[in-house]
Amino acid sequence: MTGAASSPGDAPDAAALTALSSDDWAALLVAARTELRARAELPADLAALRDTPTGRLVSGTGRERVIAALQGEPGLWRAIADRLPEGFADQLTSVPDTEVAAAGAQEQTSAQLREELERVRARARALREERDTWQRRAEGADARAARAEAGQRTAEEQLRAVQDELEHARGELAQAEAAREHALERHQRRRDSERDRLARENADLRRREQQRLAADRRRAEQQQRETAHGGDRDPDVPVPRIVPGRPTRLPRGLVPGTTEWARALLGPGRRVLIDGYNVTRQHQRGRDLEGQRDWLLQLLVNAVAVHRWRPLVVFDGQQASGRLPPAGRHRVEVRFTAAGITADDELVLAVEGTDEPVVVVTDDRELRDRVRAADADVVGTTAFLSVARG
Repeated sequence: MTGAASSPGDAPDAAALTALSSDDWAALLVAARTELRARAELPADLAALRDTPTGRLVSGTGRERVIAALQGEPGLWRAIADRLPEGFADQLTSVPDTEVAAAGAQEQTSAQLREELERVRARARALREERDTWQRRAEGADARAARAEAGQRTAEEQLRAVQDELEHARGELAQAEAAREHALERHQRRRDSERDRLARENADLRRREQQRLAADRRRAEQQQRETAHGGDRDPDVPVPRIVPGRPTRLPRGLVPGTTEWARALLGPGRRVLIDGYNVTRQHQRGRDLEGQRDWLLQLLVNAVAVHRWRPLVVFDGQQASGRLPPAGRHRVEVRFTAAGITADDELVLAVEGTDEPVVVVTDDRELRDRVRAADADVVGTTAFLSVARG
């Protein structure tokens, strides 16, 4: 190096110190560490430099601390300069302008490079972070894909299980359907057999009913003959019989529904069919069923003695306690319907089982229509009771 000479006691130039080669800087550090160790007492900052490992003082902030200490302590610099080779200190205290400029440019370039290095390092850190982020995302995607595949396998297994159950259920359904068809066929055969049996029983019942009604007619005719002729007439002498026909034709002037109209229909010897509970529930509702039956039967026994009817009273259900007075046991016929048969059906059957004139006592509209279709006469319960009590 060349340039203007200066006293070794001057503080060294920072640019010159910065521009020292690694070998020159190492020589300077050796001289500085030797001088610092030789001193018994040192300020805290110089003691810290003394104790700092040499490797940390070669560059960067460590080198800057050494340069600051050399510039700030002239006495330290003079002692260190004495330990340096001849002419070494002069190079550091007097630097040509061109070299100073070059050193400044180099320092500026170094600063720019350091800045660029920091930017590159920052960019590298950002890229590493981004890489790590994408790697984590990829790992998460792989995990989700693995879970999805596992879920798909599970779903496929469940689907196969459901399909197996479905096939099994279809088989059971087919068996059940076949069993149902077989059961329906057996039920149809039993129903047809039961229907045929009921038809035969119904025909037998109609036959018996017709026989009974014929016997009733014969008894009624005999009673009429005995009543009309005082019971002392020769039975071999024929008695004229009046057949009013069905329905009965009454003289003009009688208003249907009145007591006079009902009395004309309910003449002596008439076959009177009575809807038992229809009468009692409208006129004796306050009594229990047994009390209602007793009331109606006693009323009919008294009425038969006066009007000489041939009454049949029908009650729904099997007989519980038909307490018919002894005097009327042969004058009033009482029936209780069997299971599955109503009093209405029994009365209609009785109307259809005879061709003689009959009077049905009821207020039931449906029953009235059914028996009128068979040409029976119908009297309401109120009009009937007015005649029966008269």
